[in-house]
Amino acid sequence: MKKIILVSICVLFLASATGIFAGGTTTMLFNRGLPIINLNNAAGTLRSNVAWADFEQSINPKTGYPMEYWVPGDDFTISQPGKYEIRTIRVWIVGAVPDGKDPKTGGKTHLTLWGGTVSSGIDPISHNYSVTPVSYADGEGYQGNSGSFTQIYQVDFDVDFDLNGGETFSFFVDGPWTLYDPSNSAGGYVNAYLHASNKTESGLLEEGANDWFLWLHTKAGTRVGIDFWSSGTGAGTLCPPDSPCPGWDKASDANVQVFGKTRK
Repeated sequence: MKKIILVSICVLFLASATGIFAGGTTTMLFNRGLPIINLNNAAGTLRSNVAWADFEQSINPKTGYPMEYWVPGDDFTISQPGKYEIRTIRVWIVGAVPDGKDPKTGGKTHLTLWGGTVSSGIDPISHNYSVTPVSYADGEGYQGNSGSFTQIYQVDFDVDFDLNGGETFSFFVDGPWTLYDPSNSAGGYVNAYLHASNKTESGLLEEGANDWFLWLHTKAGTRVGIDFWSSGTGAGTLCPPDSPCPGWDKASDANVQVFGKTRK
């Protein structure tokens, strides 16, 4: 059965509705930001915040990746008609985020944003990003099952593509694989923990939330396809119908904000 790892941490950031890039000022075109209520373990069964990563037992020491794995992600659709120039995709990662600038690795330790539409297909679209440590509205970080708190990072990916209103864009955040629990001799590895929330309990209008989390399936360096998954019931294509794999007590969607401007 596929094993999905729930991370034990969380944090809130109130983002501004504008951004700056080399071509001028942008505005927020899509908003499914971090939750503002029912945070962490104190919320009990109403908890709204969660983070997901794939777990694999081993990695290829030459590539640093498993032979087969799943990259966490989701999708968004700008509801208003028109054509838009997308310049920033913002997500949140729970736990350490590589800056891609480590001279010992030649700058190869980084996050990769994959993305695309049905017509374009899914490809790497950005290695360039800025990282900002953030916290929830109550000042706390992300709390795991153990009760410990972990830093959450806002990651703003630089992108440059056009997207039509009403067109669905899927995105996935690929990160270096690290030991799941360094103190556990049994090993196991995880990729980046992507922050998500339950739309009912988050306290915000979670734009485009549909209770499905997405995973980019990769095998032997080849993209197999996109699996959809309900974290509450385990339904979807991620696991066999006769062996569903719920990861939580409720559904969740990845948190994401999109910035750009109208294309004239």
